[in-house]
Amino acid sequence: MQSVHALVSSTLDYAGLYPPAQLDAATTVRNYAHIHGSPRQWMLGRLVWPVAQLEQLATLAVGHAPEAVLPETHGAWAISCVLSPAGTDEFLEELEQVQDFNEQHEELGNPAMRIDALEMRAPDASAIERALSELPDDMFPYFEIALEGDPRGVIASLVGEQAGAKFRTGGTTPQAHPAAGDLARAMHACASAGVPFKATAGLHRALCHFNTAAGSTQFGFLNVLLGAAFIYNRKCDVEGLTRFLTVGSVEEIEFSDKAMMWHGIRASLEEIEETRSRFVHSFGSCTFDEPWDDLVAMEVVRAVSAGGAA
Repeated sequence: MQSVHALVSSTLDYAGLYPPAQLDAATTVRNYAHIHGSPRQWMLGRLVWPVAQLEQLATLAVGHAPEAVLPETHGAWAISCVLSPAGTDEFLEELEQVQDFNEQHEELGNPAMRIDALEMRAPDASAIERALSELPDDMFPYFEIALEGDPRGVIASLVGEQAGAKFRTGGTTPQAHPAAGDLARAMHACASAGVPFKATAGLHRALCHFNTAAGSTQFGFLNVLLGAAFIYNRKCDVEGLTRFLTVGSVEEIEFSDKAMMWHGIRASLEEIEETRSRFVHSFGSCTFDEPWDDLVAMEVVRAVSAGGAA
């Protein structure tokens, strides 16, 4: 379905190393390589990897990632690297490791990978401003922002920058899950300021549901992605977005090739494409199969014999 494809294309940043999956590094690399080479690749985004394990990634990617060739390698892996908090001494040291990694994997014969996105926590606006002055121009940073309280001051420090916010939308404990109203308020603040964002954690399922293992209700990735289209295109207010983030039934959403709609609130294909380009970039997940299987079960993505899609 064209509208669903536009909403979720290249959107799942694979974070197999992280909870609750917490796969070992070798399995994570194999999984990413398998999906990257499959018909399901269209939904796959970056590989999320911690800076402390970059050397291990360089070794494990041999035979899985394509070899670097000049002038440009087709199918090179895009990496989002997780760093220490912005503004710390460790952060500066890790930036050097990132640049060394990129130089190494541009060399002929090495696995073709490039870190083009960075993720880090940001305690306040001053830490973000300092980090922005230190970051290279060819990497897009996402600063993790706390959702409790009013995030507008921190988000304001990203206005006009080639940078985005990162929202933690779940975890392995009830306390790790933000309230729907807090997430809606932060998304609205980003939309109003023209600041893009990515979301991470707890987004394994398409729609809102109760996760027994985590002991909490969790948002779905469709709640966040389609909700972003609604708020970015001014189709609803914070109260409306708060309600949509808790939608758990596919029966409440109308799907067609040209639009998606909830209770009369409509996002057209063109609005969805604009939202993905300018506002909501991706979501992190430690599993690819669960999000994929949910879309297939909802009959908005068609499974084919090899586990791919059409």
